[in-house]
Amino acid sequence: MSVPASLWWMRGSAAAFVMALPLILAGSACEIDEGGLPETAGSDRRIVTEPVDAAADLPGADGPAVPDGPDLGDDSGTPPVDGDDQVDDAADDGSPVVDAGSPEADAGDTGPLLCQHCANYGTPRTLGTIPQVIKELSGLAASTRNPGVLYAHNDSGDSARFFAIGETAALLGEMDLPGATNIDWEDIAVGTCPAGSCVYLADTGDNDVKREQYKIYRVAEPATFPGAGGTMNVTYEQFPFVYPDGSHNAETLLVHPQTGRVFIVLKEAGIPATVYEMPLPLQADKVVTVVKVGSLSVPASAGLVTGGSFHPCGDRVLIRTKQGLYELGSTQSGDVTSVFSAPATAVPVAVEVQGEAVEYAPDGLRYFTSSETGGGPTPLLSVVECLSAARR
Repeated sequence: MSVPASLWWMRGSAAAFVMALPLILAGSACEIDEGGLPETAGSDRRIVTEPVDAAADLPGADGPAVPDGPDLGDDSGTPPVDGDDQVDDAADDGSPVVDAGSPEADAGDTGPLLCQHCANYGTPRTLGTIPQVIKELSGLAASTRNPGVLYAHNDSGDSARFFAIGETAALLGEMDLPGATNIDWEDIAVGTCPAGSCVYLADTGDNDVKREQYKIYRVAEPATFPGAGGTMNVTYEQFPFVYPDGSHNAETLLVHPQTGRVFIVLKEAGIPATVYEMPLPLQADKVVTVVKVGSLSVPASAGLVTGGSFHPCGDRVLIRTKQGLYELGSTQSGDVTSVFSAPATAVPVAVEVQGEAVEYAPDGLRYFTSSETGGGPTPLLSVVECLSAARR
């Protein structure tokens, strides 16, 4: 069949587009580590590119069912909190409100559809000095709503608040949870929620191992921040829980970015750290019993577990210990919990006084770390970046 001369340009354009499509995808798609696990720095393993639906490859999103528990209601001693709205307080010093992102940003975007994994990390470098107001920093989380923003909080002894900082550690504002308490906040995470994207705060520390109850707080990610020196009140939900086998000390909170499943990792000596899961769906103000789902593959000899972070694609985690940092990567099949038993690979980490916090960047190719003061100097914010990515 002949093609009219007037349509030959359309045929040529279509052919060019088809030929260029693989290159377009390769430039924007996320890199997948062909073996599923990165080597230590200096590896010559390459990253290959292929489209992967992160959620589709991670079944088991439903999590354990919620067992019945007592409804705290008005007898909990905690004032009722409306989790739907946020109330902003202007800074007392007249600081301007900082626009943390476009109002059109999709708060429900919990991560990339295509996954990027690094096979060869570089050397840690310092980004900035943590503000004095967060000198007992215990957790870091990267915003998915506000590019370039990290959330951080202090350890026990502080009020119920968390902070927003930039990637140079510049303070962007303070968020207060009126009526909440900070018995021993130990970690923070960002994950999906009914509001779109939420900040989760773990009141799970128990150095004396005698608490009868623990709690997770959840706050919808703010759209704006009040600026350095400014504060704003935020509304929140609270999810109290108990363990099935007594009291425990935990410093690691992991929220799966696609499913919203919530995991708590214990800080235990002499044995691999145990992992528990909050039953889904999360029910505010209702005490539930967490479910034991396994133990980390990180050996007990690696030290006490002090922090962690799910990769944006949800198929690997970073686990922080007092002595080092490890990345665990699951296969592309099986339940989300399979990542916890995957082989652990040591990855670079900055030398820090008391290593506490770690968080993947939203692109999955960098991670941030920081520390408590440990009685020493003000902690630093550090980053480790992916050196290179070879595409097939």
